[in-house]
Amino acid sequence: MRALWLTKFDYSGNTEAVILWARGLLSRELKIHLVLTGIPSSLLGVYKDYLDKYGLKNSLNIGTQQVQNLLYYSRYDLLHVYHTDLYALAENLSSSLKIPWLAGCFNEINHSSYPHLTKANSITCCSSASLQAVKDLFHPYRKIRLLLIPFGVSIKPGNFSPLDRLDILYAGPLEQNCTASFHALNEVVQKNNFCSLSVMSEQRPSGFKGSYYPWNPDLTGIFNHYNIIAGSGFHLLQGIAMGKIALILNENYGGFFSPHSTVQAHDFRSGEQAEKGEIQKLLKRDLQTLLENLPNTKKLQQENWNYAMENHNMEIIGEKIIRFYSRANHTLKS
Repeated sequence: MRALWLTKFDYSGNTEAVILWARGLLSRELKIHLVLTGIPSSLLGVYKDYLDKYGLKNSLNIGTQQVQNLLYYSRYDLLHVYHTDLYALAENLSSSLKIPWLAGCFNEINHSSYPHLTKANSITCCSSASLQAVKDLFHPYRKIRLLLIPFGVSIKPGNFSPLDRLDILYAGPLEQNCTASFHALNEVVQKNNFCSLSVMSEQRPSGFKGSYYPWNPDLTGIFNHYNIIAGSGFHLLQGIAMGKIALILNENYGGFFSPHSTVQAHDFRSGEQAEKGEIQKLLKRDLQTLLENLPNTKKLQQENWNYAMENHNMEIIGEKIIRFYSRANHTLKS
C-alpha cells in the first residue's frame, strides 16, 4: 500500500510527531511519501537533511499543483492530511483524482474545518480529547471510519540518574498566548539557584539570559542535556520516553505529568486557567517538591517511562496504523 502524507509545519511538535510516525513505518509494507508545507526558509535545509538521514521520501514546501502531480502520477492508494489548514485542499484533490482521503486530528478541531471533516473517508485522532470532539460532532459515527492513533516514539532505556539540581528545557512555540506562562517559569528559575532554564523555539525570547537552541527536529540530541522538559504535546512525550520529567506548560499550567492523573492517550496539555502570579506560586511549590522528595521523583520518572512504553511504543502504533489502512482500503473498495 502507498500513502501520501501531507501536513503543515508549526512549532507545536505535531510536525515532529508525524515524522516519527513515518519513521516507525519505514520497515513495513506501507510506503509513505511525506509532504511538509510552510517550513520557514531558515529551517528548510535542516528538515531536508533530517528526513533524508532516516530514508524518508519527502517533498518540502511544494505547491498545490505539485501535490496533485504526485498523487496523479505515482498512483497512491490514499491521502492522509494532518493539518486543519489543508483539509479543504485534501477534499478537492480527493474529489478530482478519485482518491480516498483521511483527516488526522490533533489537539483542537477548528470549527471552519467541520464541513471538510464530514467529507473525509476516515478520521484519525491522536488524543482522547480530539477523539471525543469528533464523536460529539458526528454522533453517531461509524466506528470503522474513526480511530485513535496516539503519538508514537521509539522507546530507549531511561536515564533515572539522581537529581542534584533541576535543568529545564522549554521546547515549543512562544506565541503571545504562551508568553505569560513561560515568563512565570523564567522568573521562578531566576530566583532559585537550584534551577536553570534553556529554550528551544522559533527565536530567543526578548531579554532571556539562558541558553538558547535554534529549532531542530532532532529532539533527542538536545533533550539529553536536561532532566525536565517543559512545554506541551509531543515534546513532553519524547521527554518521558527518555526518562525525563515532563512539565506541562502551554497557555496555562498543568504541573508535572503523571500517568495516574491522565486519561487514555492524554494530549500533554493543560486546560486549567490561572493568573501569572498563581502560576509562579504553583511552579515554585512543584519544583521544590521534586528536589525535597527524590525517591518520589525517581518513581515518577520510572512510571512516566513505563507509560510511554506501554501506550506510545512506535512498534505497536505502527501496526495499528497499518491495520487501519488495510481495513479502510478494503471497505472503500467493497
